Amino acid sequence: MIRLALFSVVAPLMVSLPLALQAQDAAPAAAPSGKWTATIAQLNVLRGAADLSVSPKSNKESRAKLSLRLVPINRQVAWDIVAGRCGDEGRPVAAAAAFRQILSRNDGSGDGMATIPALEPGKPYYVRVFSPGEVPSDRAGFGCANLSEVP
Repeated sequence: MIRLALFSVVAPLMVSLPLALQAQDAAPAAAPSGKWTATIAQLNVLRGAADLSVSPKSNKESRAKLSLRLVPINRQVAWDIVAGRCGDEGRPVAAAAAFRQILSRNDGSGDGMATIPALEPGKPYYVRVFSPGEVPSDRAGFGCANLSEVP
């Protein structure tokens, strides 16, 4: 009698658990926002910082904005966005001409904008900041940081 009572309580739980797990798995995943961010907290030599934001412009293009903070006045800075992870010495996602150099203002700030191909969700990217006239390099530049997707 006790076995029968226990079975009548446990059996419905065994059926409802797989159904609950299936419902959880069936929930739609959030669509990618197309937005990305990165921060270089300390730029080598320059002693400033940089923040990058990338947002969708269309289905095929994104707009990237690099903002400099607390860098030396009237300092020219080059930058790009690269496929891979910081330290990979990867290839830029767009031609060098897309990433206009930034000239810092009297308050040590500066902004640069670039139109780039839309970044693919789930792929790694990074931003690097370097001195104009130098060959872009992850190790020899002012700094680099991996991009994070914004949900």
